[in-house]
Amino acid sequence: MTATAEGEQVERIPLSRDTIVAGAVALADAEGIRAITMRKLAHHLGYEVMSLYNHVANKRELLTLMVDGVAGEVERPAEGAEPMAAVRQIAKALRAALVAHPWSPDLWQRHLPGPERSRIMEDLLRLLSESDLTPAMAHHGFHAVTNHVLGYTIQELGLADVMADLELDATDYRDSLDPDEFPHTIAHIDQHLDGDSAPSFDLVLDLILEGISRLSAD
Repeated sequence: MTATAEGEQVERIPLSRDTIVAGAVALADAEGIRAITMRKLAHHLGYEVMSLYNHVANKRELLTLMVDGVAGEVERPAEGAEPMAAVRQIAKALRAALVAHPWSPDLWQRHLPGPERSRIMEDLLRLLSESDLTPAMAHHGFHAVTNHVLGYTIQELGLADVMADLELDATDYRDSLDPDEFPHTIAHIDQHLDGDSAPSFDLVLDLILEGISRLSAD
């Protein structure tokens, strides 16, 4: 039990590495990654900060574990699934997990993989190698798929933060263009402003998968 600022007694969750990571993920989801300090997390969990260090070495290890926790939300494809379809499933599930935790894509790039991220890597590399790709094309395909997931997600999350201002800027930009010189650009901007901006994630993912298959067969 621990006492709140109002003097109420609240039952604390027993500390473990898993409960610390889950608490950190929840705190980052609610308040952003800047809210994650060992002291604030300890207070959030109802413990003194030194109690956390019995389970997590330091903040860097905590951040690595948080990213790996996000990776653990990606469901593995069914056994016997068609390899390229399974690659597509993993890519879509990974993007969904990253979008659900907007702080995670940046950390994904800056921290080495833990067990769950290593599992995703192994699954993708195995599935690509089982897709009749050459070893070189499987290697390039892995990076093409993962770069697409991360790059698209980072752009998507960034645009969501500034969308209202961006629409005003886009209108001003469109109005500044000469319609005789830039008719296609103006039409393209109008499509976005009219709401015709269906996500292109699936389209580009399919182009990548179809492209590496075709190149490998040549």
